[in-house]
Amino acid sequence: MNPVQRRRKVLLANVSLANGGLERQLLLLAQNLPPVSWEVGIWTLEGGPFERAVHEAGIPWRCRERRGRFDATPALDLWRLMYSWRPDLVHAWHWIPAAAAGPACKALGIPLIDGSIRMGSVPRSLGRPRRIIMRWADLVVANTSAGLNAWHVGPEKGRVIYNAFDDDRLRGQPTRTLRENKVRFTAIMAARMGPPKDYQSVLAAARMLEQNAPGMWNFLLVGNGPDRAQLMEAARDLTAAGTVTFDDSGLEAVGEIRSADVGVLMTDPALLAEGCSNSILEYMACGLPVVCSDSGGCGELVRDGREGYVVTPRDAGALARRLAELRAQPQIRDRMGAAGQRRVGEEFTIDRMVAEYLAAYEEAIGGRP
Repeated sequence: MNPVQRRRKVLLANVSLANGGLERQLLLLAQNLPPVSWEVGIWTLEGGPFERAVHEAGIPWRCRERRGRFDATPALDLWRLMYSWRPDLVHAWHWIPAAAAGPACKALGIPLIDGSIRMGSVPRSLGRPRRIIMRWADLVVANTSAGLNAWHVGPEKGRVIYNAFDDDRLRGQPTRTLRENKVRFTAIMAARMGPPKDYQSVLAAARMLEQNAPGMWNFLLVGNGPDRAQLMEAARDLTAAGTVTFDDSGLEAVGEIRSADVGVLMTDPALLAEGCSNSILEYMACGLPVVCSDSGGCGELVRDGREGYVVTPRDAGALARRLAELRAQPQIRDRMGAAGQRRVGEEFTIDRMVAEYLAAYEEAIGGRP
C-alpha cells in the first residue's frame, strides 16, 4: 500500500485584501487549489473588502499591519510564520512581501515565486530594487507577455499565466437590456479612477459624440479612486445632459456591465501600461465588444477587429470613431461580443489558471533539493 502523500503548503503573500484585480485573482486561486493535495495560507499587511470571502472560504489568513513606513515588525512576523508553518512554497503577489520573504526563503530553503508583475510596463520608481528582488526568486510569473518583456525576464525564469474570469459572477445578475428598447447607446468604463486610467480621453470622446448626436449617448463610468471628484467636476456639463453617469459598484460591476452596449478601457502607457485587465475580461464575458487603448497586454486580450478595436492611446477621436461605428453596425457589435464571450469561456477559465499555477509550483519546488 502506498503511503498517504503529505499535502503541500503554499503561502500567498500580498499587501492587502483590497478591492482590486490582483486581490480578486489571488482569492480565485486560493479558493480553487485542490484541497486534497494543497494547503493554502494567506499573509497580508492590510485587510480589505475581500476579508469576508477569505473567511467564508475557510482559508487561514494572517494580517500584520505596519505602524509606519519603516516598521520592520511585519517582516519579522512573516519570518516567524514561515519558520513555524514551513510552507513548501511562498508565492508573493507584490514586491513588498517578495522583498520581506526573500531572506527567510533563502535561509529556510523555501522556493519563492515572484508574482508582482501585474502591469505591462516598468513603473517610474522602484524598478531597480524590484529587479534585485526578482533575482532572488526561483520563478517570476507575470499575467501578460508584455509584462515579462518590459522587465526583460527571459524564458529561463519567466512564466506567463493569464488571469481568469469566474463565470459564477454572472449568476443572479440582471440580464442585459434589449438594445431596441433603449434610446441611448451605453459605453461603460469600469476601472479605478486614478493614474494611469485615461478617463480624460473618454470624456473628450463623449463630448464629440454628444455634439454630433445629442441625447443618443450614455457613458457609464464605474469605479472609485483619487481622481473621482476631479473627473466629476470636469464632466458637470455632460452629467447634466445625461451623457455621462458616475457609479460606484463596490466589489461587483458585472450588473452595470451587462446593461451596456460596449466596454471601454483607455490607459495612458506613459504613466503605466495595462497587464491582463480584469475589466476587459469582464466586458468580454458579458458579451460586449471592447474598445481599448494599445497599452501593455490589452492587445493580448482584444485582437483588433475580432473581439473589438484597439486604438492609439490618448486618441479621443479614434475612440469616438470606433464607438460610432459599433453603434451604427449592430451586426459587427454582436459578432465581436460573441467572439469575446467565447474566448473567455475557452481560454480564461479558472481551471486553466489553476493548472498553470500548479505547474509553476511543481517546477519551483522541483528545482530545490
